[in-house]
Amino acid sequence: MDGDSRKAVGTQGHAASLGENADGLPSSWRVGCWLSEKKKKTFSIHTFSQYCRCRGMELVLIDSSRPLAAQGPFHAILHKLTDVIIKAQEGDTRAQGQLQQVEDYLSSHPEVLVVDPLSSVKSLMDRWTAYHIIQECIPKDKGEDIFMPEFVEIQTEDRAEILQLLQEGGVHFPFVCKRSVAQGSASHEMAIIFNAEGLKDLLSPPCVAQNFVNHNAVLHKVFVVGESYFVVERPSLKNFSAGDQSTIYFNSHDVSKAGSSSFLNQLDSRDKVSCPSLPLCREKFEHVLTKLRQQLGITLFGVDIIVENRTSRHAIIDINAFPSYDGVPDPFSVVADHLQSLLSQHCGVSRAAVNANTCYCQPNRAEVSVPDSVGPNKDSMTVRTESANSSLIMLTNGTDHNNGSGFDSSKMTNGETLAPPRIDGVGLTEIVSRKDVPYTKFGKGQEVYLGGLANGNGPACVTTSADEDQCCKQLTNGEKLGFVRLAKV
Repeated sequence: MDGDSRKAVGTQGHAASLGENADGLPSSWRVGCWLSEKKKKTFSIHTFSQYCRCRGMELVLIDSSRPLAAQGPFHAILHKLTDVIIKAQEGDTRAQGQLQQVEDYLSSHPEVLVVDPLSSVKSLMDRWTAYHIIQECIPKDKGEDIFMPEFVEIQTEDRAEILQLLQEGGVHFPFVCKRSVAQGSASHEMAIIFNAEGLKDLLSPPCVAQNFVNHNAVLHKVFVVGESYFVVERPSLKNFSAGDQSTIYFNSHDVSKAGSSSFLNQLDSRDKVSCPSLPLCREKFEHVLTKLRQQLGITLFGVDIIVENRTSRHAIIDINAFPSYDGVPDPFSVVADHLQSLLSQHCGVSRAAVNANTCYCQPNRAEVSVPDSVGPNKDSMTVRTESANSSLIMLTNGTDHNNGSGFDSSKMTNGETLAPPRIDGVGLTEIVSRKDVPYTKFGKGQEVYLGGLANGNGPACVTTSADEDQCCKQLTNGEKLGFVRLAKV
């Protein structure tokens, strides 16, 4: 896209600002992406960028050190500015400047789609405010099905005042003490308070005290993407009761991460027999998700739900904006589809029309990734696998690792040492020549195909199907692909 086609023209429409194709559709939607370095890694931003590109969207990583207006124009801005918002609220002048820059830009460019609204994201960063919003979204007549455990905000260290506050708010022992700020690593630091003596162990105020609900150590993380949602089961805290037990400090992320095994998330023997886990009933919480989406105007969020072990009532215990989507099948495709749909609606263009005018591809694979610069004759890509017995493959420009040659890929792996792929002696040099190709991750024992031009020259890609449409045609400019079958990985 040349410089002239990227000139902004105020609020005269997105297609006009970035150029149109012969059908009057935007040649490419530019999506500004402002994420923290941590979020870029956890959400695999380069993988997500490839999925966006296949849907007619150019993902532009915003440089926080440069004026935002100079990096536009944008059709949309996708962000997770929670870290910036927190620092700004704490008085960090640099963060305040960054946040003000974003707010000024959006104010001057009301035509830009924001995913999601800053005001709504801010409201979810304070647990007391967020919990009240959840309460408002639960119909009064649905209390037997779903509820928000009683909670109060504590802003004092006076034990008598705290006891009175707990009593008035319907909070009893044991309860979970959480920081009021629901963002950052510190937000995962929590405590279970079992008695009045334990009030001395409260986290520094302001903090939130929320009734602990026994749920047989099972947490249901519900990830919302637009009108769709996905449920991922995770370990959680075992059952507790009030008593003389000392305060337990824990990190909720560590206790509830996939595969976690801790004395805190292992049921006692009596509970394993008397309290079997109860299934999640979607009919009990779907309407609340819809209400939250409508009231807040957000489309990317997650809620934590537990099932009370004695009553099967569902309890929503937390909510957060733009979650990790860890455990969601093919999350990059899901979020990219959603972003494309939002832009289609926002710009008044049908999604079918966009797909017809876009090199749309749905990679039949679990993960696709590209380097910062994609194009012919780049030397940035390497052949690699995750480990000597893994199934992650990246094909390279003119380098056949089966013949023993190799080079340093540490810059692409954060220093991790990777072994070359095992493909039973197939000579990649004869198949791929001096072109960049993506890599993909397959299950062990799965048959895969290498897609390359029929004449044996690159570019090429890897797919699980011999159907050429399953390979990224944009890498070949629409030219017909020939395939070479590789050994099972």
